[in-house]
Amino acid sequence: MSNDKTVRDGFLNTVQEQIASGDPPVVRATRDRLVSQGLSEGEAAQMIAIVLRNEMKQMISESRSFDDTRFASLLQKLPSLPS
Repeated sequence: MSNDKTVRDGFLNTVQEQIASGDPPVVRATRDRLVSQGLSEGEAAQMIAIVLRNEMKQMISESRSFDDTRFASLLQKLPSLPS
């Protein structure tokens, strides 16, 4: 198994846990919105995982804390964000 696939799977698992727990609520709300727009639950979770991965990369490169407000704002832009 490649490290890249392991990382992708880790972010997807995190998103699935967030959806199941409802914490943070914006993740489940985003999944529900995307599904109502015609995406499958899997596609919606993958898009959210991409946003999470990108935000984590920014956080690390900028040596800053996770920005919940920025994350929520990026989720609002789905499905139009590029992967």
